Amino acid sequence: MTYKAVAFDMDGTLLNNQRIILPETVKVLNKLKQMGIKVILVTGRHHSMIYPYYHQLQLTTPAICCNGSYLYDFEKKAYFDANPLTKDQAKKLVNLVNQYKIHTLVYTDQYITYEVLDDHLLSLFEWTKTLPPHLQPEYVKVDSFMTLIDNAKEIFKFATSSHDIPVLQAFSAELEKQGDFECEWSWVNRADVAAKGNSKGSGLANWAKHEGIPLEQIIAFGDNYNDLSMLTMAGLGIAMGNSDDEIKQQVDRVIGDNNSPSIAEELSRIFL
Repeated sequence: MTYKAVAFDMDGTLLNNQRIILPETVKVLNKLKQMGIKVILVTGRHHSMIYPYYHQLQLTTPAICCNGSYLYDFEKKAYFDANPLTKDQAKKLVNLVNQYKIHTLVYTDQYITYEVLDDHLLSLFEWTKTLPPHLQPEYVKVDSFMTLIDNAKEIFKFATSSHDIPVLQAFSAELEKQGDFECEWSWVNRADVAAKGNSKGSGLANWAKHEGIPLEQIIAFGDNYNDLSMLTMAGLGIAMGNSDDEIKQQVDRVIGDNNSPSIAEELSRIFL
């Protein structure tokens, strides 16, 4: 098979535990770009949190954001192929988040917003401080998510989290019963909520159609449950060694963990 593109989940995959792309990976990706292989960032992140890595890798391809809720063209500073939450859906989610007493960030078309700080958000602040000012994403504190929803153009995702895992599981189960939402776990204590039908797999399909590249000619790397839809849809799905066993059992190949140069080694084996 001749592969024309490589898609990467970010956290736990392309990024090591310090949120850094290993230099070995950067070197190989630069070689792939010179060969005409497209590099795709596929993530639950807001586009403003993707930009530092997009800039580092000097990419030109649109990114797949918020678990496939939209594609973002950094050169045009515009999103497309978007499937946002309706305002009624977003308000329903606010009520459920309050009912289950879990934390959330709300991702709009412009900002990452929050009402209350938590430890996850504080860790993001620390990461942001390591970036040059022009690459730093903006986090906006709001007094009321309900008011935000009324005034925002688009609401793309709720990034919910809790250290009380059974409560977060109960919240996730309730969303599944509602039938209006896509709830995908991105970490052991974090669940991303978007409109029904959004996933990294659907985002990859939209991207492939836009670029005119068959899905079977795309390699995908991932590590978590929200990556499964694209790992099983791509021509070659590769799981990181730090993935759960359930994920490893559903992919084509398993490599080393995200703190080792396993991605660079695998790409070199395939392309170089």
